[in-house]
Amino acid sequence: MIIKAISHSIRNIWKFVLFMALFFVVLIGTLMYGVTIESITLPKVKIDQLYIKLDKKFIVSIQTLELDTHTQTDTSLEESAIVLENFPYLDQFFSQIHIHNLLYDNEHITLHYEENHFRLTSQHLDVDVAITPLSKTELTLHISKAYLKDFFLHVNGEAHLDLKEEHYTFEGFYETFGLKGSTLLELKKNLLSYHLQSEPFSNVELSNFMDFLAPKVELEQIVKDWIHTNIVGKNYVLHFLEGILDIQTGEYFPMQMRGHATVQEATIIFEKSVPPAYAKEIGITLTEDKLLFDISAPEYEQKSIEKADVFIYNLLTKGTGIVVDLKTHAKLDASIHKILHAFKIDVPLTQTSGKTDAHVTLDIKFLPYDINASGTFKLSPSHFNLSGVPMSTRSGEVSFHNYFVNLNRANLRYKNLFDIDATGDFDTKKSRFNGFVDIHSLMLEFGKAQLLNAQKLPRQEASFSIENGTTTMLLPELNTTILFEPKKNQFILEDLSKVASISPLMLDNGLKEGNVSVTTDDFEHFNARLHLYEVSTPFKNQEEPIKALDIALSTDTHTLDAHTLDYTLALHVSDEIILHVKDLDLLVPQSSASLNIPIKTTLYGENSSILDENSSRTILSDRYTLMLFQNKVHLEAKKDEGSFVYQKRGDMLNIDAHAMNDAMINALFNRHYFHKGSFDLTLEPKTAQIQTGVFKMHNTYIKDLKFFNNLMATINTIPSLLVFNDPNFSQQGYFVENGSIVFEQTKETLLIKEIQLRGKNADIVGFGNVNLTNDTLNMQLNIKTLKTFSQALDMIPLVGGLILGEDKRISTHVDVTGTLSDPSIETHLLLDTLKSPVNILKRTLEAPLELLK
Repeated sequence: MIIKAISHSIRNIWKFVLFMALFFVVLIGTLMYGVTIESITLPKVKIDQLYIKLDKKFIVSIQTLELDTHTQTDTSLEESAIVLENFPYLDQFFSQIHIHNLLYDNEHITLHYEENHFRLTSQHLDVDVAITPLSKTELTLHISKAYLKDFFLHVNGEAHLDLKEEHYTFEGFYETFGLKGSTLLELKKNLLSYHLQSEPFSNVELSNFMDFLAPKVELEQIVKDWIHTNIVGKNYVLHFLEGILDIQTGEYFPMQMRGHATVQEATIIFEKSVPPAYAKEIGITLTEDKLLFDISAPEYEQKSIEKADVFIYNLLTKGTGIVVDLKTHAKLDASIHKILHAFKIDVPLTQTSGKTDAHVTLDIKFLPYDINASGTFKLSPSHFNLSGVPMSTRSGEVSFHNYFVNLNRANLRYKNLFDIDATGDFDTKKSRFNGFVDIHSLMLEFGKAQLLNAQKLPRQEASFSIENGTTTMLLPELNTTILFEPKKNQFILEDLSKVASISPLMLDNGLKEGNVSVTTDDFEHFNARLHLYEVSTPFKNQEEPIKALDIALSTDTHTLDAHTLDYTLALHVSDEIILHVKDLDLLVPQSSASLNIPIKTTLYGENSSILDENSSRTILSDRYTLMLFQNKVHLEAKKDEGSFVYQKRGDMLNIDAHAMNDAMINALFNRHYFHKGSFDLTLEPKTAQIQTGVFKMHNTYIKDLKFFNNLMATINTIPSLLVFNDPNFSQQGYFVENGSIVFEQTKETLLIKEIQLRGKNADIVGFGNVNLTNDTLNMQLNIKTLKTFSQALDMIPLVGGLILGEDKRISTHVDVTGTLSDPSIETHLLLDTLKSPVNILKRTLEAPLELLK
């Protein structure tokens, strides 16, 4: 049964094989003669005008082959891969194929193959290839034309296919968007390795290519700009570009891409708002997803840049950024700041002369935007602006990291105002510096006055800030603020006691406390307000010393004007000094030192008197003019009807005073010697060591003169001398109708050569001297009789003549000795009285002669 079944199966197989053999014999026999079919319709396939013939290999011609389906290829690369894979089958089975229209739902293809010549035109490809079979699995393709339409890429060259190993190579030439060059391609399975070189090309051609390529590889716009917009060259050469591409997935393995190109005569745009830099040549290297720019002989704004390294990292992956590393030995001027400002970096120094070793590194991330900037500037002798303030420097270092600027012993000099080394941090966001300064010098002078003159003050706490164009510098330890504004500069010293030791103006004028504010536009014209306390001044107001002054001052390099706010003092200084004094008394110190005033100085006083500081003697005046120059002093003072002229030149002194009243003369002597009357005083030099003088008085009472007081006390206490007593003499003082004192004076002695006092009741004449070193005196006076008594006796002609004598007067001698403060009075009234009888007898004998007269 089993054998029977097997036999039946064998017979059926044999019948099938025989059928198939007869079918193929008939088919082959038919194909050998050729078959033409007008139309064939099969499921999802429609063929028009089919011709097929077998002559060792098939010959096929189809007018239209329409397939109701989609092709599986979407790119020229995918389509090229399928074509390459099927080339061997064309050679093995066909001698000719002509498909004029191969239609898919998404594709239209024309294909011709004849005598190893293959041509294909599709949506993605346009190929013309000659095929040379090497074996069943190897062949060589001579590509006269291959146009990858979706890449706008023209290729020609020679390819080698090893189908068994799935290994394909190509060596030839390419052209795309005007870019031309040679290429080596190698395809293993789905991985395409490529190596490209180019002929020289222009920026236009590069730009067209980048506009096409950037969206294909999802290249960020800023990266694209750095390749062809930010760097624009006269010509370019691609030395090589190589990498790997998965033709199925489109993955291009950026870490394995390598390349190198050269750009000649390039301009580099760091930012659109700033001028471009220039480089003679730029080498561009692609490696490990970085694009490195090796810039040769870079220049910016005609400045040579020693080093300019630029590279883009994460070029084709996420987190793309650029690093710019610049080194230069040039001015840190406005042109460099334009670049820094473009990246939101603000270094407050701008050089106007000199050069600086600068090293700046910018690390800029594109998406999201972020910048990490750092740099160092090594200063050399130069001039610069600090936030608009013109300064100069000798040396120092300025570094920054992002928004923080560090000053390391950065020397800053501003005119003659200051010379400092600053060390600390400057926050550019807050525009504020905090640190300390080593002050080499700090000087503030207006006109010829030095308010500050500091030398070598180490490590002073300091800060400065910049806001709305105003730079404010603070020196807390000196309580000093300096403001630099667009149109003016201010210097505020809030506590003068903090700067007293470094202020010549304060030291020279005994200033200790107060505050000062100085304003200047150009450091040639100054305005100042001075509030001074505990001042030692030579002025008094109603005998109270002036210890506080509020002064407004203005000056330039030639003149100075100042006045107190109540205008009691007003000063003008130019080629000479002029001081107006109103309602204040001037206190003058005595000094043995020689006077030496180099500039002519004039004081005008109004309702002002001059006081001697030591003796409190005063020159009263309604107005005066006091001139001082070199060793000369000239004073002219007026008080009511009186005048006082004082002149001194070296040791030579002249005084010429007239019509002085009692108040004026008493103030001059600092004693209440006189009551009523008028007075004259002259003094002039006899020699360099001796001065002569005359003091005159008219219609005055002498009071409180010590020896007169003592004399009157002596007369009043001796009964026998009451004849000399006159109530007017003792109560009102000694009245002098006219009097004069002639004297000579040296440094040690006052020699009174003659005293003549013509009084109402008595006359006094005499001479003497005063020792000025110990204030002792020795004077001999002759007091002639009280005139009232003499006149009474004189009424009797003969008796009067016998008693009174020749001049009708009775006289006595007085010796004044001792000290000025307590003189001793010795009279000779008793002796003169005893001598009177003898004198009377003598005059009796002489009487006839007198009568004859």
